[in-house]
Order: sequence, then structure tokens, then C-alpha cells
Amino acid sequence: MIARTFTVLLLALLATFAVYAQDDTTTTTTATQDDVDEVASSMFCPVCENEPLDQCYNATCIQWKREIQNMLSQGMTPEEIQTSFVDRYGQHVVSVPRDPFLRALSFGAPILGTIIALIIGFFTFRSWQQQPKPQPQTSVDKPKNDNYRSQIERDLMQS
Repeated sequence: MIARTFTVLLLALLATFAVYAQDDTTTTTTATQDDVDEVASSMFCPVCENEPLDQCYNATCIQWKREIQNMLSQGMTPEEIQTSFVDRYGQHVVSVPRDPFLRALSFGAPILGTIIALIIGFFTFRSWQQQPKPQPQTSVDKPKNDNYRSQIERDLMQS
């Protein structure tokens, strides 16, 4: 009887220690669909071209949204989640590149292209304005082949 009581107390004590041994730092919160959509709105579908992740409903996107929801529930920030996806799948999954060079290139290339096009257009129009204008002809040129013309006129007269 004492052995049985001792065993029950020992099991109860072990169960108590198991509860205290759990890590209290892993607090889980439930992420709402709005939270998931907020993170997914700045990401792109890996399958569909130029389709925002929050608006796409193929199987891969649904799986990614669940993964985002799990990461948010674990307490990760949207930046950490996006960095995780960029590390695994590359820069094309986010709307704004994380790499500073790619970010500068994506914003600077259209501006630089516009400036170059304006400069080329300016010099092209300027060169067109500086070309000499053709002079109108005042005299009627004689046909070079008078013999041929006279032969045709003779043939027409005979008919």
C-alpha cells in the first residue's frame, strides 16, 4: 500500500514539474485574416505572374498564407516573415526588394531611362531644326529622253 501511494505521489510530482518545465516565452497569439492579408499584400505569388499574394487563391498561395499565419501566431514581425520568404525563395516574392542595390536599381532605372530619353529627344529635334531646308524648284526640268517622247507622240498621231 505504501508503495502504491508513493508511486501516485511520485507521478503527481513529475506531472507538476512537467508543467513548470514548459517555456513561458513562447506565447502564441492568434493571427487574424486581416493580419495575414496585410503581410501578404506586399508579397507576390510564386506561380502567377505579378499576382499579389493576398489576392491569389491557388494551392501554393493558400499554403503560404497558412505559413504566414503560423509565423504571426509565433510572434514574428511582418519584416521577419518577409525576410524568411526572401531567404528561401528569392527577391521576386516581395514587392520592394530587400537588397539595397536592387532597391536603388528598381527606383533609379526608370528615372535614369526617362532622363536619357529626354536628352536624346532634345538633341534629335535640335539637329532636325539645324538642317538646311530644301529650296523649291522654279524651272521645269526637260525630260531627259526627248527622243522617246517624240516617238510616242508620233505613234499617237498616226493612230
